[in-house]
Amino acid sequence: MMHYRKAENVEKELSKSDLPFEDCMPKTQKDFLWMHVKGGTKVSNVVEFAQAALNKGEHRCVVWSGSGGGVVKTISCAEVLKRSHPVYQVTRMAYTSVEEHWKPQMEGLEEIIVTRQIPTLHILMSLDELPDTIDGLQKPNTSTDFWDGGGAQSHPRSQPRHQQQQHQPGAGSGGRPNKRTRPGRNKPGQQHGKPVAEENLPAS
Repeated sequence: MMHYRKAENVEKELSKSDLPFEDCMPKTQKDFLWMHVKGGTKVSNVVEFAQAALNKGEHRCVVWSGSGGGVVKTISCAEVLKRSHPVYQVTRMAYTSVEEHWKPQMEGLEEIIVTRQIPTLHILMSLDELPDTIDGLQKPNTSTDFWDGGGAQSHPRSQPRHQQQQHQPGAGSGGRPNKRTRPGRNKPGQQHGKPVAEENLPAS
């Protein structure tokens, strides 16, 4: 590829029929709002737009989609939205076709087009209740059980620090660990309180 330079990337435009939500998509496509998230998308702007649409009753369902650099922001948008609205969530992965165009830098060479499949994240969030039979269904407020105390009590790091210190081995009655004598700290002949031997002292 030394005689080529990379040109533009052309991503295939998805339609609503390409979304992987055949078992939970609203009956009519106009019943949901489709938000495309990219790497340069400002999360606060798109979330406020989706919140306004739900509050006004314009839509009952929102779908977030992002690929490449937009995957992380897609997750952020969904996490922020479900803090303000009790939604049912379904998260699924799909693939999108991207064409890479390579332009020749020498005469007699033709343009090269490489087609790649990149993973795309889709998150469906609905105000209406969805059936329990849907694979990967997450009900409203299910992610907050741990912070409410349901799972935090069993975690060892959730105990107070003074309780963890009580279980440390070798602790004395005062709660402080016993000191260990380090080898090599005392000089020869001075261990255990013994005086220095006078064998090598010069005779008077």
